[in-house]
Amino acid sequence: MRKRLLVALGAALLLSGSALAAPATKPVAKTYPTGAFVVAGHPVKPTDILDARAIPDMAGKPSLMVTLTPAAAAAIMPPADGKLACTLDGKPLGASPAGAMTSDHVLQLSGEFGDYAATAALARRISGRDPLPDAESDE
Repeated sequence: MRKRLLVALGAALLLSGSALAAPATKPVAKTYPTGAFVVAGHPVKPTDILDARAIPDMAGKPSLMVTLTPAAAAAIMPPADGKLACTLDGKPLGASPAGAMTSDHVLQLSGEFGDYAATAALARRISGRDPLPDAESDE
């Protein structure tokens, strides 16, 4: 009887240990519905967007910062006036200076987007996901 109990206990420990040793699964990132985002007449797919977030502008109002992949940024030809007009679902979001997009692949949009929460929701509608974590919060 004692031998049978020890065998059963050993098997139980082995099974529970293998469950603990199983690799942890990475949580699935939450996704959001997207709209038709167009920059200077060029449609931009959510897969072409590395990050989109709400940030304060120089006046402290919420603004949008959208970072494109290098390939997507290269495909957009800046117009002669140096302003990249951006729309979401056909509605104007404003114009970003072309300089930041050509050097850092970043669109900077200031406008009347509402409060910070509304602007963050707009950023998720552009990219289809939450913004990437800040570098400081990763530590």
